[in-house]
Amino acid sequence: MRSIRKTVLRSIRTGQRIDSETARKVEILRLILTNDSNLRYYTIEYSYPQIEFAGAGLLYPKNFALFFDCTQNSLQGLLSNFGGNIMDRMFFIVNPVAGSGKCNALFSECETILRERGIEYIVKKTEYKGHAVKIAEEAIKNGEKFIIAAGGDGTVNEISSVICQNPNVKLGILPFGTGNDLSGMMNLPSEPEAAIDLLLSGEAKYIDMGIANGTKFTNVCGIGFDVDVLINTERHKKGRKGMLPYFLGIVDSLFHRKKVHAKIKTDSIQYEGDIIISVAGNGKRFGGGMLVNPDAEVDDGLFDLCIVRWVSLFTFLRLLPLFIKGKHKNKAPVTNIRTQSFTIETDSECIVELDGELIEKTPLTCSIIKNALRVVRP
Repeated sequence: MRSIRKTVLRSIRTGQRIDSETARKVEILRLILTNDSNLRYYTIEYSYPQIEFAGAGLLYPKNFALFFDCTQNSLQGLLSNFGGNIMDRMFFIVNPVAGSGKCNALFSECETILRERGIEYIVKKTEYKGHAVKIAEEAIKNGEKFIIAAGGDGTVNEISSVICQNPNVKLGILPFGTGNDLSGMMNLPSEPEAAIDLLLSGEAKYIDMGIANGTKFTNVCGIGFDVDVLINTERHKKGRKGMLPYFLGIVDSLFHRKKVHAKIKTDSIQYEGDIIISVAGNGKRFGGGMLVNPDAEVDDGLFDLCIVRWVSLFTFLRLLPLFIKGKHKNKAPVTNIRTQSFTIETDSECIVELDGELIEKTPLTCSIIKNALRVVRP
């Protein structure tokens, strides 16, 4: 049985004809692909128990000869019979400086894998902040339907804002940034080969997005302490890499905390008081893995809003480890609310962070966009 499987796999990789004895054993016939210039790739889900392919989606170049237990049906009919579908070309938008430069190295590994498998793809690399937006817009204008973000949450945010509410385009993610909070919640692999495998075989499922003062985001929207951390992290990045600037940013923010007097109105309640942080999550995580909203789901049509009232430094330090593990819910200084929309007013103008980017300011009006984005995920 193992030798038959190896023979079939070798034939698929090389495009060579399976010998008649093997073809007889697995009851399959040769089919030559139609000469369709619009067809780049297609996938077939195998159902042959003899070669142990049940449920495995595989990708092949256009001019390969494949083997199936069928007659000379049309290509699309064949794909339909076997549960397959035409696969769109991969269009990668890569942020080479993401993850303190590790993104570029990891994507090079991905390119090696893609070339070895004979997979057609296009790569565009960002050169400045906001460049991914322009690249994505141009790609969609040119008919690309499978756009893959290689980078961190900021890169994903830029591309998602373009794809949002476009059901004809799906998003793939290579989580090669520093925090990768959205992809971490969706259990997307960060190892190159596993990440490529998911892009080839994963299903495009809808997730929600948020919109704050007209600006779209995928994961979190926050004011207060998290904004201070981001500002201080940027200050500490010079000459430092990895998570060290972020940790220094946290320490800096702890000893220079800022009180925010906020009026927060949700679908069900109104809250007013001095706070240290307020974070609305479409996803569970922020800040490189902190489970600020542990019950959040990216496809439930709701924000999970976490509000922490102003407390002493000692109390906040005791609370931080609980935030990391998602064990802070319903603790005395914490208020948790689920809502489709909310507004925040502050006594003085406050910067708002969206997916780790300092984009908007209060007053803030925020709402959920249900089924906004098709993302390839497990």
